[in-house]
Amino acid sequence: MRIEILPGGIGSKPIILEATQVVIKGDNGEPVQLAAEQGPPGVLLLSNVYADDFNDALKQIGYDITVICKTL
Repeated sequence: MRIEILPGGIGSKPIILEATQVVIKGDNGEPVQLAAEQGPPGVLLLSNVYADDFNDALKQIGYDITVICKTL
C-alpha cells in the first residue's frame, strides 16, 4: 500500500512510502489505528481503537498487546 505523510498539513509536500503494515499511535504511545495488507492483493485489514475487535486486529499483525481506550 502507498502511505502519504503530510508533515506540514494539507497542501504540504507529502512523504511517500510503500508499506505492508501501518500502525498509528497516539500521544501516549499506544496504537490507535492500523492498516495492514491481508489476503488477496488489494485487501486491507483496517481497524481503530473504537472498534470492538481492535485488539484482535493488533494480534493478527503481530502486536502482542492489549489497548484499553478511555480517551484519545
